[in-house]
Amino acid sequence: MHESQVLAHYPDDCQPRNLESLGGAGGFSGAVFWRLTTCTGRYCLRRWPKEHPSEEGLRFIHAVLEHVWRQGFRLIPVPRRTRNGYTYVRLGGFLWELAAWLPGEADYRNHPSRQRLRSAMAALAGFHTVAASYPLSASSPGPSPGIGDRLSRLRRWMRSDLAALATHVTGRVWPELMPTARAILARVPDVAPRVLAVLSDAAEQATPLQPCICDIWHGHVLYEGDPVSGLVDFGSVRIESVAADIARLLGSMVLDDKEGWHAGIEAYRAERPLSPNELRLVTAFDQSTVLMSGLNWIDWIYREQRTFFDRPAIVARVDEILHRLRALGK
Repeated sequence: MHESQVLAHYPDDCQPRNLESLGGAGGFSGAVFWRLTTCTGRYCLRRWPKEHPSEEGLRFIHAVLEHVWRQGFRLIPVPRRTRNGYTYVRLGGFLWELAAWLPGEADYRNHPSRQRLRSAMAALAGFHTVAASYPLSASSPGPSPGIGDRLSRLRRWMRSDLAALATHVTGRVWPELMPTARAILARVPDVAPRVLAVLSDAAEQATPLQPCICDIWHGHVLYEGDPVSGLVDFGSVRIESVAADIARLLGSMVLDDKEGWHAGIEAYRAERPLSPNELRLVTAFDQSTVLMSGLNWIDWIYREQRTFFDRPAIVARVDEILHRLRALGK
């Protein structure tokens, strides 16, 4: 078994007394997980999907996590090093990593509260504060790479790709998602001009750039009671504005609750200041996420025909995107 071969690369204290397969562990990335019980505690073995990250990208992710850990931020799973000193293993055409299993549950949606929201935003601000000291070769501030990418992609969708995508949405692939997918495609032309204008303005704004998580949502925040016990899944870490993370996490936690947005922003600002430009970028990231995340899911499922572990969870997520898209169009 590949997982046993991978674990053979690690020190004796990482060898499992028990190895439990978790499949996709409720995530959408395509990664596969195992939970290990060892003589020194529990670990998580992850097999990354072949599509991402690249080997260079994974080295960068691990370097950022080790830097953040050394700076005293402990709510993250730092990768263990192999017997040869590497932070990952390449085997069977996949990249693998081993890290401590963090305590707590990702149960915000089952037990939401303002205190838990504030805890999550404070933890995110803490990560950003220490990650900002990671040494970069590029100067900062500058335009947000994510905003520029979204602006280009949305323009491409509107020129031709949207019509082409609609031809792939048929009942032969994921018929349970087809009505929602078609409803999203029908809403996009009404909402896109407004979002294009917001993105165009945001693309001109200079902002501090630093390592950001770029896929932080309620399913990646662990709790023990009200306090946050960990942040997990750093496969999308890249150089970006903190606004990307703030928009992603708040949008997933409070959706379109304006009071929730205010409470979350204030909790973040209590730990780390936000400039007016960063606040404008939060709006741009959130609105473009509402518009474009549905298109991305439709593209992955109907055109690329990717395989995902938990179809009902994805259907529920795309339903939620449609709900937010309708609110954005009002």
